[in-house]
Amino acid sequence: MNANDKIYTVVQKGPRLFNIVDANTGVFMNRIMTQGDVVSGPIVVGNRCTIVVQIGSGTKFGTIYSLPQGAMINRYMV
Repeated sequence: MNANDKIYTVVQKGPRLFNIVDANTGVFMNRIMTQGDVVSGPIVVGNRCTIVVQIGSGTKFGTIYSLPQGAMINRYMV
């Protein structure tokens, strides 16, 4: 299986904690820690994952993470 055939899933394990899992093997790959309370997501498309979080009493951000690294690659206001 080459790198383009990898399929990942992201599973919420706590209020701000997500595990990245190889969906073909079930092997844990990495973690994502969000910076706010989760409003929606995770949504996985290819090797990216989006999660919308709320910080404080109202500011909402969409965050995009790379998979399987779990690195935040973009953040935008919702």
